[in-house]
Amino acid sequence: MGILAEQLKNQKEAQVPQGIIDTITTSDTTKLVKPIRAFMVTAPGNVSVLMNDGSSGIYPGCVAGTQYMGKILRINTTGTTATGIKGLL
Repeated sequence: MGILAEQLKNQKEAQVPQGIIDTITTSDTTKLVKPIRAFMVTAPGNVSVLMNDGSSGIYPGCVAGTQYMGKILRINTTGTTATGIKGLL
């Protein structure tokens, strides 16, 4: 495998979740133990997040079983209506 092919393979692997936090506890003040790179929900709704750059916002209308990407430091209680949130590392 050439150098470029190896670099592309490593980039793709870096984007794929490597672990899971089975249950995320929402909080408006406490950050997650580790930042997550994506989340999924088991029951649909909105998910309010604090991102790595300090910005916050809402992922509206999240659908069960869909991965939503981002470097996320916290899932906020206020503004989150989805349940069964699972974090992907």
